[in-house]
Amino acid sequence: MFWRKLDTGSAGDAATARSATGRQIKLWIYGLAALLITLSTASLTFIAHLAWVEADRRSLDSEKLRFSLNLDNYTQMIAIDQFDLAQWDETFSALQPPLDREFIEEQLVLDLWETFDLERTFVVAPDGTLIAQAVEDNTRFPATDTMAAPVVRALAEHTRETFNARKRQSNSAFADWYLPQSVLLDAANSEFAIVDGQPALLVAVPVLPDYGDVDVRGDYPAVLVNAVYVDDIMVSELNENLNFSDLRFALGEPERAHPTNHLIKAADGSVIGFFRWDQERPGHQIWLMALPLILLMTVIISTVAFAAAAKISRLSSQLEESERKNHHFANHDTLTGLPNRHHFSDRLAYSIDSLPDKGFALFACDLDRFKPINDTYGHEAGDRVLCCVADRFKRQFSEDSVVCRIGGDEFIVLVTTYESANELEEIAESLRKTMSVPIEIGGGNSVQIGVSVGIATAPECGLNDKDLIRLADLALYRAKENGRNTVEFASPPYLNADTHSKAS
Repeated sequence: MFWRKLDTGSAGDAATARSATGRQIKLWIYGLAALLITLSTASLTFIAHLAWVEADRRSLDSEKLRFSLNLDNYTQMIAIDQFDLAQWDETFSALQPPLDREFIEEQLVLDLWETFDLERTFVVAPDGTLIAQAVEDNTRFPATDTMAAPVVRALAEHTRETFNARKRQSNSAFADWYLPQSVLLDAANSEFAIVDGQPALLVAVPVLPDYGDVDVRGDYPAVLVNAVYVDDIMVSELNENLNFSDLRFALGEPERAHPTNHLIKAADGSVIGFFRWDQERPGHQIWLMALPLILLMTVIISTVAFAAAAKISRLSSQLEESERKNHHFANHDTLTGLPNRHHFSDRLAYSIDSLPDKGFALFACDLDRFKPINDTYGHEAGDRVLCCVADRFKRQFSEDSVVCRIGGDEFIVLVTTYESANELEEIAESLRKTMSVPIEIGGGNSVQIGVSVGIATAPECGLNDKDLIRLADLALYRAKENGRNTVEFASPPYLNADTHSKAS
């Protein structure tokens, strides 16, 4: 009986011990689960806080960048308005001795005021003296010096120096009196100053001929300077594209630091005033959206983290592969593997951005005698010919060139590296001869095709994609009209000379 009791007691102790161990394991499990939940909650909370802070920081950086770019664009638009009158033979002549006061009053100043709302105007002679100044359409001769006169003269002198530097850098035969407006915009200068007791944005542009039907042997250019007051109107115009909350301008230095303070400084570095606006804070909304999800996400993470990670990893790999294939198919011809029209447009836009410093050429190509192949041997044979033609194109042009199939039997090539038109002609001739080699299409049959080529060079034939492609196509049409299997060069639009051609 004793042993039975002893055995019973031992079993009870073991059960108690197992129960205690089980409770301990459960406590460890629940403790680890609680720890995991706590760590997950803390991590998600910390991440949500970082997202809050980072979203606010990026929003602020974006707003600052947008404001700076918008202010630069506002200044550039004023310069563009000024060039409508400043780059004109009539204005240039009116500012030459003897001064044409009637033109300055009734054409220059009046148009600046009525057409472009530029109410404060200064005209500075090449020697730095003020020729005239105007408030709205009220012009004064001779110009009485104002407190802003030294700043206006200094800005005008800087503009003349900038123009002369740009003129020396230009390769144009007309650089003594003409520069493209895109180059002239770089010669425009601006700064903030106090004008008539008010903060103002001064924008200066050189006065130049447009067609050159004037005497440009004297000292030039005179400089046109316009002041735009920094007032509620300017603030409102700036904010049209920004849509900032409570954008405002205040004189003097800010009393306290503020994230959106944008200081406006004079040429000597002194602070004239500052722009300020109420920053948008998307981080607060992120935080409010994240809070209800943190607990749920923590529970999900604690139970299915590894399975979800594995699944997400597989899905991510599949998505990457799918995206890679989609990107390839979106930019390449499915039959030949050559880049397609979309890819060509991107590469052409990139090359156009490098103009006029780095020229390039377009080869517009069309296969000759291709349609009868489809009609006689079927589309499968036609596809074989197109694949063979694509291989010959790729072997013919260097790796720097971009060979594209843009549809049917039409190909276009962007050649970015060449020395002269003779080299382009040699490449085209070699391509023409290569394409004339018979192509095996199976069944003991072979076909022979040709290629007509139209070539347009940039920047000679244009500075935009429409002009270049149009001229290349016109050259291609002439090549086909001249008997096919020929090469034609496009004529620049400003020349009347016959297009250079090379017949087979």
